[in-house]
Amino acid sequence: MNHPLRIFTLLLILALGWAGLAQAQSEQIYQVEVVVFSQASGQLAAGQGPGSDWAERAVLLDSTARSDVRNIDQTRYRLGTEARRLNDQGYRVRLHKAWEQPADDSLRVAVTSGTENALGIYPVQGLVRLSQERALEADVSFWLNHNVQGQAVSEHLRQNRRLRVDEVHYLDHQGMGMLIRVSRL
Repeated sequence: MNHPLRIFTLLLILALGWAGLAQAQSEQIYQVEVVVFSQASGQLAAGQGPGSDWAERAVLLDSTARSDVRNIDQTRYRLGTEARRLNDQGYRVRLHKAWEQPADDSLRVAVTSGTENALGIYPVQGLVRLSQERALEADVSFWLNHNVQGQAVSEHLRQNRRLRVDEVHYLDHQGMGMLIRVSRL
């Protein structure tokens, strides 16, 4: 084989290898687990409530037909000890869920807890988006919704956080908090 053809073949093999690696990274499925909690006697830090379109372009975890987003059975939860410890220390765990999802910048997973009211609002509702360019990041937006003397009052936690795989991360808000753990499957 002559020299230019050999170089071309080598470059083609390298390009295909990089493309395959990029595709493999984008198809990586993760287990996401979140625990949302509030202070039992904390003062409400009222914020903007979720609009009726809060999950408009999101995948609803409890009713999706997507094969790459699915609930995980509670027996496989990894933050059970932390959730029990929070309860023991006087915090109130409001949501504890886990699911599988890819790191896809265009995919938001909508998570809820409790019964939806007439306005389409849940006691706890939120969105999680994972992305990975150089590092794994989670973009989360969660609301704790309260009925205070017949009025809807919402607390809103919104953060974008760089994550390390298999580590528990704490996201803080005035009256609520969240633990998140993301693991490769």
